[in-house]
Amino acid sequence: MAFPPTPASSYWAAAVPGGAGEARADELAAEPFARPIVFDGCLGYLHPAGGDVGVLVCDAWGYEALCAHRALAEFAEMLACAGYPTLRFDYPGVANSRGDLVGRKLDDWIAAVTTAATALRRNSGVTRIVLAGFGLGCLIAVAAAKAGFECAGLLLLAPPLSGRRYLRETKAFAVMAAAPDDGGDRIEDGALSIAGFVMPPALVSSVRTLDPTRLTLPADAFALLAAKPDADDRSLVAALGAGGARVEQIAFEGYAELLAGPTMAKTPMATLRRAVAQLAALCPGRGRRETLQRQYPPASIFDGDIVEEAARFGEGERLFGVVCRPRSMREGTPMAIMVNAGRNSHTGWRRMAVENARALARRGVASLRFDIGGMGESVAREGQPQEILYSDWPELDVVEAIDFVASLRCGPITLVGVCSGAYIALQTAVADARVAGLVDVNLYRMVWDPNDSVEMVLRYGNRPVTAAVARMFSREGLARLQSGEIDVRRGVARLIGRARRWMGVSTMASLGWLGPRGRLYAECMRRFAILRERGVETVLGYSAGDEGFTEIADYFGRNGRGLAAYPNVRVAVVEPCDHNLTPPHAGQWLIDQIESVVARTTISRKASSRAQA
Repeated sequence: MAFPPTPASSYWAAAVPGGAGEARADELAAEPFARPIVFDGCLGYLHPAGGDVGVLVCDAWGYEALCAHRALAEFAEMLACAGYPTLRFDYPGVANSRGDLVGRKLDDWIAAVTTAATALRRNSGVTRIVLAGFGLGCLIAVAAAKAGFECAGLLLLAPPLSGRRYLRETKAFAVMAAAPDDGGDRIEDGALSIAGFVMPPALVSSVRTLDPTRLTLPADAFALLAAKPDADDRSLVAALGAGGARVEQIAFEGYAELLAGPTMAKTPMATLRRAVAQLAALCPGRGRRETLQRQYPPASIFDGDIVEEAARFGEGERLFGVVCRPRSMREGTPMAIMVNAGRNSHTGWRRMAVENARALARRGVASLRFDIGGMGESVAREGQPQEILYSDWPELDVVEAIDFVASLRCGPITLVGVCSGAYIALQTAVADARVAGLVDVNLYRMVWDPNDSVEMVLRYGNRPVTAAVARMFSREGLARLQSGEIDVRRGVARLIGRARRWMGVSTMASLGWLGPRGRLYAECMRRFAILRERGVETVLGYSAGDEGFTEIADYFGRNGRGLAAYPNVRVAVVEPCDHNLTPPHAGQWLIDQIESVVARTTISRKASSRAQA
């Protein structure tokens, strides 16, 4: 299958022909996506290309890394299209790599840079390597260079000016990103916590000592800095260039939009394009005559009694995922497919998908965590629009994921989704008869109203109109109205739209298909009737007080009394908990819900087999 160019690759195919010197055009656009490779228990994402200069990307950590995941993947695509073989990788104990951060040292991450560089050389044949970093990854890259790693140069995106400053800024950002009942008040003293990602005290202490101004690059090296807005990086520029190295600077446009949240994050294309163009001027590569490697060994990570394997699958290997299973997996082992929540990558909010997958594997349940097309590591489907949340497009990718796990001869298949992932899972469970179980958590919409705006739903969810009116006429709201900060006409139009929706919703359970939202009501009943007819074991899970919980009453009446007609469906609530299931006990709760559904599907399958016999 011929892939449509991504925004990154199409730009460089046109703007940097021959960007790596003698490399041929077919070598420059060698792959439309990253190939998974494994080294020393770490998972890497290799973007092949034809040049002799490679780029090794040192990622940020935690929430910052989650927001920037897709952007760095697109950045690596740009680099590869310009002729630079590029490798991104997960630090030890982070994302898809083996283990966790308990007992980890900063030296483990710094040493991983050297190990990753060896893997890049072995898989691409590069002779020189540029270290690129984003956020905390800049400090890791500088620390590796200071420890003796010989790099051709440094490419630093939003570099913290010191470890102390990084910790201080991250703590401040954590306060802004905090949500009620997210468990942030139960963190060990001395640890760093943001959005459920926790850095242990020992690692925090080591990060505090990092000082990039202690590195002076040799005269034949270079540094390219894209500083955060308003950052005074003069001391860093002076230190890096004190030995005669060339130091260039560009503005980091779009930094705030990049960190607006995993679902709302926008790739800072202009900044990344300038960075690649500057790199081509500072460190031009040369093409290699040998054929690019096309076969890669299985990307498997073994950890005790479980094994994980990263793979590309689907039509043209467009999709990316990680299968996590018991090492002694047999035919018929139950399988859980984890669907992206929002635009979070396949590792999940606070790494929850990884942790849950490994816990399930140790209990005999296999799983696939994967990225919907256009998210994380997966390529968008041809013709796919920019906005696909709450649309029919993701369902097509989940069907391909079901095809993939079915080829592994697994047992009953259960779909697991949170928020928009829950909507996708519900859609697919209705459409695909191979689905035996469904765990839907914090589902905002049972049925999507085409008149709704995705942006408005993400911003306001199912909040009552009265709250919006109260905010508008509060002292702060009136001040914003007077200053012109709020567009009155637009605000009133939104209120009217939400009021109409509220009036329709409030009569839905009583009037059913005869009401103003009868079409949506009928569709919801159709979906749940199909699940009942096929005996799909279903859990509708909610955080206590979650805005999506109102959908139960909207469609099935007060206290969900209408659900009594669906014996295959039960409602489960976890508290105290935020919408994203951030507290650790919420992860255990979700595992319990998945296990309960898997157990029921296994019993149902055995009963069906006996009946057929």
